[in-house]
Amino acid sequence: MTEKLFELEKQLDNFGVKTNLDQNTLLLFPENFREIHSYKLFGDNLLAIPAGENDEMEKPFSFLSSKQTLELFDSEFRTEQMNDFIQIGNVFGSTEIVLLNKARNTVHIFHISDICDKDWLTYKLETEICELEVFIQNLRPQTVCCFANRKSYSEYNVFEIRDNFKLLNDGNITEYSEEKTVWEAYHKLVDESVDKGFEVHYAPRKILERLG
Repeated sequence: MTEKLFELEKQLDNFGVKTNLDQNTLLLFPENFREIHSYKLFGDNLLAIPAGENDEMEKPFSFLSSKQTLELFDSEFRTEQMNDFIQIGNVFGSTEIVLLNKARNTVHIFHISDICDKDWLTYKLETEICELEVFIQNLRPQTVCCFANRKSYSEYNVFEIRDNFKLLNDGNITEYSEEKTVWEAYHKLVDESVDKGFEVHYAPRKILERLG
């Protein structure tokens, strides 16, 4: 896991920052997870969970780095079923919560609306996404962008880069021979979305910085 964490930190091009959690708060996490907090992997719009079998696109992910967020989870979402769980991150901003089962070393994800459906929430807590080490190995720098027409939410552009040489856009994959070329095509889609007057719904930090 150490090699992967080092690689991710390097891939984030100095956009990642150090954790905001103090040493006492870090002791709430299992020792194997605390290693993550030794790297500059924290901040929004940096990382993503690759698309799974039922997903069209990757999911923006961020590691938890705030004691206040932990306290909010305890006050708003924690149930008796979650005694062995601790929040480690979020997907899509804050709409989905990523948990680590400290006893089983497994990762689980639930939507905040699931708290209203006890049976569905129980299923989410009993059904892991994968083990922690596998989850970390699969993380990648975020490339998925979503631009939307705020006047008509049915109009939007979502695209991402896969496997370094493939551009996924509107359900179609175009493969390029060079990374430079795929990034040029990717930036062209960004510019076209902006030219249409679409606003950023979510995008990687480096794209947000580029757009100002």
